[in-house]
Amino acid sequence: MKKLYAFTLVELLVVIAVMTALIAILIPAMGTARQIAYKITCLNNLKQLGIAVQVYTQQYKVYPVCVPNDSNVTWAKFIANPDIAKDAMLGVPVSLWPFHKEKKLYDCPILTRKGAEISYCYNWLAGRELAAGEPAFASITPSYIPPVPPEEKKTDFYFLTPDRVKSPKTFVILYDLPLIPEPLTSTGNPNLYQNIDPDDYDSSESDPNKEGNLWHYKVLKAVGPHTGGYDILFADGHVKLHKEWSDSEMTRKPD
Repeated sequence: MKKLYAFTLVELLVVIAVMTALIAILIPAMGTARQIAYKITCLNNLKQLGIAVQVYTQQYKVYPVCVPNDSNVTWAKFIANPDIAKDAMLGVPVSLWPFHKEKKLYDCPILTRKGAEISYCYNWLAGRELAAGEPAFASITPSYIPPVPPEEKKTDFYFLTPDRVKSPKTFVILYDLPLIPEPLTSTGNPNLYQNIDPDDYDSSESDPNKEGNLWHYKVLKAVGPHTGGYDILFADGHVKLHKEWSDSEMTRKPD
């Protein structure tokens, strides 16, 4: 008669323990790999948008700007019918659209799952619902517009020309939106944020928001979507992940 062999209880427990240990090792590794893939996707998106910015500035001789909310130009409505933006002041995503026409370039995998319709912009409100059922706009009103002499004033908006940007490698153009746990509202504290729009800042040394909302919003437990960091596009076209503000590596002031 053939002798039958079987696992003993101890052997089964050892196999289960080894499999459990392997799973415990592999799951974090898979999570890390997924985060790296998301970061690479965003880096590529911003690089492509950086090319669109370069083409835009070559054609129009100015950088695209943030403009007032228009209930007729929400992001969803624009994607469905780009013609609604004709002969209107355009927000950054809308302005760059003709140079790539690829909606996915505005989608960070992490931010999209959190409900952001536009993942990259000059400021944190663009692309997000302001309240339940309130649509995401493709443009946002600048909170600070530099004074213009009456005789030179042709518009309520300030346009920045590329020649004014003294350090393209440090001048911030676009960046990831922060992950904010609390729902955004249209009636928040305006002092919590200074727009990233080129000259839209308060130059006062006492201004607590001089670093921009990316890091200032830590008081609201907001973090960057990529392991706490933000992919940032600079005027020279390069994109880099930053976890802290650095005066030597980034600025919102062109001069």
